[in-house]
Amino acid sequence: MKRTTATALVAAALIGGGAVWMLEASLVMSGRVAIVPPLTLGPALAVLAGALLLIAWPVRQAARGKRRIDDRHATGVLGLAKASALVGALLLGAALGALAFFASRAVVAGDAVLALALVAGGSLLQLVAGLVAEHWCVLPPDDEDDARARGAEPTPSAG
Repeated sequence: MKRTTATALVAAALIGGGAVWMLEASLVMSGRVAIVPPLTLGPALAVLAGALLLIAWPVRQAARGKRRIDDRHATGVLGLAKASALVGALLLGAALGALAFFASRAVVAGDAVLALALVAGGSLLQLVAGLVAEHWCVLPPDDEDDARARGAEPTPSAG
């Protein structure tokens, strides 16, 4: 599995920001109320980021040879880490897009700015936790990988 690229994260953030900007603008232009996330969304994302790191810690220990874990657990954690990084980037872009939209208005609701700032912070924590957990899931290269990287044939193992 390949690592999550910066391009994918930036693209997700731009898509989230643009989509939310257009949604908020179309709602306000049609006379409806703009969407403001609840104040608890940001802290909930931060808690999820911490939970991801807690379940990724045994995988990190296994990658360092200090513990044995099930392959399915490691694969599941890796998938969750990649998804968390992308969702964190998408929500960060959405929160920043909504913040930019509200900042461009003549009257800015303070509660909306606070809620969006909390969501942006929680999304950033989710993004970083996803990338850290993904990094923890990387196995160190073995002797065969080193030999292939140098272009040499791996030495046969005695056994």
